[in-house]
Amino acid sequence: MYFVFLLTFFSCLSMAHQSSLNPEGNELFWSNPVIPMVIQTNTSDLPPSTVTSVVQASMAQWNVSSGEARINSVGSSNNEIKFSSTFPYGNAVIGVTELSYNTAGAIQKATIILNDFYRFHASPGIYPPREVFLGDVVTHELGHVFGLSHSEVLDASMFYSSFSGQSTVAFDDQTAVRQKYDSGFGKISGVVKGGNDIGVLGAHVQAISRKTGKASAVVTDEDGKFELGGLNLEDTYYLYTSPIKNPDSLPGYFANVQDEFCPASYIGSFFSKCGRDQEGKPQGISLTNSLPEVDVGAVTINCGLKVNEDYNVQKLQTTVAPVTMFTYDPNKPEKVEQAFVGWFRNPSTSTFSNSDILKADYTNLSGAGSQFLKFSLVSFPFGTQLEYEVDVRNAGSSFVTGQRTLVYSSVTDTYSTDYETFIPLSSIAVNNMLEIKIRSKKLGTTFTSLTFPAADTFSSGTFLPYMVVVSLWEEVMGVKVPVVYTEANLSDNQACLDAPFTFAVSKAKNPSDGAPASTDQVAAAAGCGTIEPPKNGPGSKMGMMTLGFFLSLIATSLGKTRKKFLS
Repeated sequence: MYFVFLLTFFSCLSMAHQSSLNPEGNELFWSNPVIPMVIQTNTSDLPPSTVTSVVQASMAQWNVSSGEARINSVGSSNNEIKFSSTFPYGNAVIGVTELSYNTAGAIQKATIILNDFYRFHASPGIYPPREVFLGDVVTHELGHVFGLSHSEVLDASMFYSSFSGQSTVAFDDQTAVRQKYDSGFGKISGVVKGGNDIGVLGAHVQAISRKTGKASAVVTDEDGKFELGGLNLEDTYYLYTSPIKNPDSLPGYFANVQDEFCPASYIGSFFSKCGRDQEGKPQGISLTNSLPEVDVGAVTINCGLKVNEDYNVQKLQTTVAPVTMFTYDPNKPEKVEQAFVGWFRNPSTSTFSNSDILKADYTNLSGAGSQFLKFSLVSFPFGTQLEYEVDVRNAGSSFVTGQRTLVYSSVTDTYSTDYETFIPLSSIAVNNMLEIKIRSKKLGTTFTSLTFPAADTFSSGTFLPYMVVVSLWEEVMGVKVPVVYTEANLSDNQACLDAPFTFAVSKAKNPSDGAPASTDQVAAAAGCGTIEPPKNGPGSKMGMMTLGFFLSLIATSLGKTRKKFLS
């Protein structure tokens, strides 16, 4: 019997994020997550040695992510990756991952089939329709082999839409496979709520690393609960919640997802303490070896972007005074970092905005030698499609002048819009007062298409948020590491729940309800979704999940060639 699923699968989130489910609601997994796989090189597009090299590179991406889960190239196994010149799923599909499993969810067999109708390339690049980099497809499909589903984190290999750079496993992918198979990593849990103390189904919760600025995410269950595991310890995380951007890509479990809980609409927001003085100051959630798991309690959705009141007043002035985002208090030495939320309007022109001016006062913290202040600007995980110019000054000296955050990566073939710099902590107190100027302008169309997958879907709207973090770091044996302390007075949002019109939303009764994607028509875009197995396919007493990777057969613009969307 074949079980047909719609597009993506998220588990009951008490188990793991980004995990596929069987019809019984059980998470798909390998009892022994060391998976042997035969690489068949039967394509005329590339030499056999090149096919093997590209596929093994994709395997290596996953193998360095987890201590327990591995996928190895072997000479003999029931699991295989192969090319088919008589592809049974139609030429709208570039490849499929077939998973056979039992009622407990244990995977018994995995097969990746690649459609040899397409031309596969050995390196990333801009290719016309019907052509694609083999590594982008294979790395994504190997995630499905491990039992992972899709993601809405923009740089994740498991992102539901195809993009150049998908061959690189991101932080979100790493945490997903670790949560499923590994122990010894950190975990943040909680419940996302709206007004009337009601949990929200289908909220997207991202944890942003202070150390790297990268995001790991999960989608809340029927009761609003979430659990983000697989996180690195000795790091601090900031939570950002938002509505799901593409609800049509979700499985039947989330068919009832709603976002009409506010007078207008609820938007992305940062987890801050209650109280006007705390707005715009996200709470740092530190995970350490002594405290690897933190339950943050209630996290509210918001009907507006919560920012500092003085900062909002500054945005209305023609002549502005700096807004102090943080003052180090020697009576509270455990508090050494602060995050601060800013925003710019969605620009209509490609000229720079007026500058936001912030201050971070560390004059009460004097040091020298191996201690540093790190300044970070994070906007990419929030879908903020802007580029920035940053100027950080210390006692009148410019550390960074005219520094644009747009940095090209030849590895992922994309641009980074985020930024960070380290500033040596001075033994002269006045030199530890930082003044930060930030201005922005519209990201060019080409840069947007190369950087943001599903760019139109992930546009942030009128107010485009960013988060800056100033924190203390130290150098240990030549390596900079964050100084991490657990905040004793972490506070939840139970007393300040927003979204007054929140109502209870139940999960759909059957995780597999909904119609499968058709394989009989040409896909108008690209991505990975479940499809109906061919009627003449082999029979099985076990369930089978078939996840197909669709690619457009229609000539598209540069942006859509590089950033294709799910059908």
